[in-house]
Amino acid sequence: MEQGKNNLTEFLKGSGILVLSNVCLKAINFFLLPLYTKYLSPDQLGISDSITNLTSFILPLFTLGLDSAFSAFYFEKNEEDRGKRVFSTLTVTFFFMGIIALFLAVFSGGISNILFHTGGYSHLVVMAFGCVTVNLWYLPFSLELRMKNRMFFFGLANVLASLSMILLNILFVAVFRMGEESLVISSLLSNFFQLILLILFVKRAPRKEETDTALLGKMVRYGLPLVPMSVLNWILALSDRYVLLHFHGEGTVGVYGIAMRFVTVLNVVISAISMAYTTFAFQVKDSDRAKRQYYYVFQVESFLLLGMCFTVTLFGPEVIRLMSSDEAYYSASEPLRDLLFAQAVFAMSGVIGYGINFAKKSGYYLLAVSAGAAVNLGMNLIFIPKFGMEAAAAATLLGYIIVFVLVSFFSKRLYPCHYGILRSGIVTAALYLICFFTGELDPVYRFIIWAATASAAIFVYRDILGKLLHFLRSQVFHRGQGV
Repeated sequence: MEQGKNNLTEFLKGSGILVLSNVCLKAINFFLLPLYTKYLSPDQLGISDSITNLTSFILPLFTLGLDSAFSAFYFEKNEEDRGKRVFSTLTVTFFFMGIIALFLAVFSGGISNILFHTGGYSHLVVMAFGCVTVNLWYLPFSLELRMKNRMFFFGLANVLASLSMILLNILFVAVFRMGEESLVISSLLSNFFQLILLILFVKRAPRKEETDTALLGKMVRYGLPLVPMSVLNWILALSDRYVLLHFHGEGTVGVYGIAMRFVTVLNVVISAISMAYTTFAFQVKDSDRAKRQYYYVFQVESFLLLGMCFTVTLFGPEVIRLMSSDEAYYSASEPLRDLLFAQAVFAMSGVIGYGINFAKKSGYYLLAVSAGAAVNLGMNLIFIPKFGMEAAAAATLLGYIIVFVLVSFFSKRLYPCHYGILRSGIVTAALYLICFFTGELDPVYRFIIWAATASAAIFVYRDILGKLLHFLRSQVFHRGQGV
């Protein structure tokens, strides 16, 4: 029991460190939006975002699902050198995969022609492949810190790398006026910096005697079903940009990108919890209190994410107008509601889906994401030509709802656990409908509605919040007693 409590404490500490570091960085980056909207036109921002999204598509193809296999096999057996063999094997593997990615940059001209009907952006495509390579090289070091629960150093590396990217963005966007190149080259340089930091913090290098081809074979068999799932996840999250690009041009993609930057406020909590949760979930899954702890994690996450969704959706239009110096960006508020709630649903499905991870039945993820991606892509192709950004956002939300329903069904069969999905589902629907029907009201009325709804949500979640406060107070008390 004490061990389970200690694991939960480490999970909360790890999440807290990542949340605090990400909050500071995202806040800084968020308040740079006036800079971006002043010096980058919607077309330039659309080109930049299209290149960045290309990186998000290519990277999972080279990762081969081995990032997920890293955590699944790291804790599989009580072997003294198990973690060392996983780390060394994947570090060497990703190094060579990164080299292959660099060679594929020879097709940059053709890719530029496909995306933008001109080869003039081939140098940006080359930088995208460079970003893929560096991401592959630093991924094992990042995973090693997380598996060792060294969240302070993991968070520090993220903070320093993100700060460097923010400073580079300012330099390239506002000082050198490099246009669509600004954000791409900033990302490449900051990734290199992060690689150096992670190598220094891990303080170990892969060893030839610790590489294990048999282990790699098992991890590849586990990870390969996740590759098409990664592609399908990309369709769910990012394919709408390319449909928008084809039918409505770079400018619409740029405006849509501003809406997505508001979603990053929500991703601060999502990424922190998901990164810390992996280690926690696998460590406690065999304990007597595991399922109860999973329930509390899911409920607290739901409360936080839905609260942020509701708040940002209600007041997003005013904030967008305040942060944008160009009126062309004002329409970014149109897809905001559906994009925010889609991210919340996505995050909740990540927590309840660990029953699939425990059973190592990754094929169930493939089925769930396939269904969501098929509906999403179909809606994109049918409705985006006429309705643009709002159709893209609605398709994203519906796709993630489908994934959530299927993942919860499969996970419950493999690892029965009560998460309190009904309560969170009712609250999600209620908040969405309130946002839907009050979005055009005067800001004063919206604030009154927000205050009343927040009070009601606190009442609904009073048991969870009470338990959380009691747990946090007990941790402070025990520390005070030197326990």
